Amino acid sequence: MRLPIVAAIFRKDVVDAVRDSRVLVSLLTPLVLAILYNTIFPEERLFEAKIAYAGPETSALVRTLEQRAGQTVDLKLRQVSTAEEARRLVESQDVDAAFVLPPDVDDAVRSGRRPTIALIQPSEGSSAANFLSASLEAGLRTLAGQQSIATVQVERVQAGSKDQGVMGELGTRRYFVLATVVMMLGMIAVLAVPIILTEEAEKKTLDALLLVANYREVILGKALVGVAYSAVSVAIMLGLTRLPPADMVTFVAGTGLLSASLIGLGLLLGGLFKTAAQVYTWSSVVLLPVIMPAFVAGLPVPDVVDLALRLFPTFQGMRIMTNGLAGKTLFDDAWISYAILLVWIAIAYGLLAWRLSRRES
Repeated sequence: MRLPIVAAIFRKDVVDAVRDSRVLVSLLTPLVLAILYNTIFPEERLFEAKIAYAGPETSALVRTLEQRAGQTVDLKLRQVSTAEEARRLVESQDVDAAFVLPPDVDDAVRSGRRPTIALIQPSEGSSAANFLSASLEAGLRTLAGQQSIATVQVERVQAGSKDQGVMGELGTRRYFVLATVVMMLGMIAVLAVPIILTEEAEKKTLDALLLVANYREVILGKALVGVAYSAVSVAIMLGLTRLPPADMVTFVAGTGLLSASLIGLGLLLGGLFKTAAQVYTWSSVVLLPVIMPAFVAGLPVPDVVDLALRLFPTFQGMRIMTNGLAGKTLFDDAWISYAILLVWIAIAYGLLAWRLSRRES
């Protein structure tokens, strides 16, 4: 394996692919959908809280406020210099509420000196002001070392219909954005990548390429083009939709394995057609069964259908990526998903290597 040759193939194909309008359509369509989702599906938060404060930025009370906001409150904190400036921001409605901390507030609370904290809010009150008051009270109890007077045991029960599936737990917006990420990976692998290989064969440059590079170097170079486009597109989509994965390692692992398996299938598909026009026509037919399992992975389906869908790489990739996005196990038996994706990778690249080795010989 000669890396300079692989790098040269990669650079050439990246530039050529960007110039192809069909490849650009494959890259831009999912990104347009991501922007559309931002309009259709609202942010899954309870409310927005614009809060100003005067005092030490490193105070544990400020950290408590941020922690309690979590994923449910869109907290916008603004530090100001004086209490007068904080009061002025509340009066002008630039913020919903404000609070003023003494410089040594943390030490004072820990030593029992009972410092004075000013809470500034509109006379009619608001959800943001109530959130601020409750958060400050909770933070003060923690700083003072006060123990809870009782232990609250949380029991989670299914409320309402169980037919929501994983989509109901993950949230509609996050679920469909994630499914669109899988669709984007499918479009890059099944539409864009095969065109790169087929055009080489159509223009009779593939045979010339195999004179200076072996089939393994050709496969790696062209697969890296798909990986590069996939990585950039996923990063852009998650940025546009403001959905950072809670478990980045799991999300990247699922995305990487799914992308690799689909790119292998795409290159294998590209080797079956003689022209890029044929690839673009028939890949659209192949694309539907490739991406549909991702959209139903989190929905309740009959057991027979679920068993059949488990054979699809997009179904298993969606399961891993969902766990990574949520930061918890929404789908069990993740090892099965990893195993199936690895099997797809071995089969796709094995068949592709066999086909190109016959052309090389």
